Amino acid sequence: MTASDSGCYLDGKSMGTNWIRATSVVLLVAVMTAVLLPAGGAWADDADSTGGSDGTGIKVGAWAVTVPYIIAKGAFAACGAVVGGLGYLFSGLDDRTAKAVWTKSIFGTYIIRPAHLRGEEAIRFLGEEPEPQDGGIQPVAPAPDQK
Repeated sequence: MTASDSGCYLDGKSMGTNWIRATSVVLLVAVMTAVLLPAGGAWADDADSTGGSDGTGIKVGAWAVTVPYIIAKGAFAACGAVVGGLGYLFSGLDDRTAKAVWTKSIFGTYIIRPAHLRGEEAIRFLGEEPEPQDGGIQPVAPAPDQK
């Protein structure tokens, strides 16, 4: 029985690729953990000070629904970004075509909150045109003629 028959890697090349793969997986898990965990950690509140665990179930439900929803919404938005870019290119650089696709695909709800599950807010998978925010500024009227 030789070293190659026993599964040992003496050439270093196979061992190196396994090390790179393992390191990549560990780094990916670390980055995903840092991204998905809330900043500051999730500390349990004292049940007496908050009146019990009234909102815990719906918060857990919102989180459980958000995970698959955000994957689907993110994939849809990414595809919409590409299709909108192609629409912009093939329409002779007409940004109205691209914006029509981008508005529906990129805008919308990304994170499901407890208010969505209670029906207090709408879940918008397809985005809507944002309302113009003019800040309440009125156009300036011309000044009256002074003599």
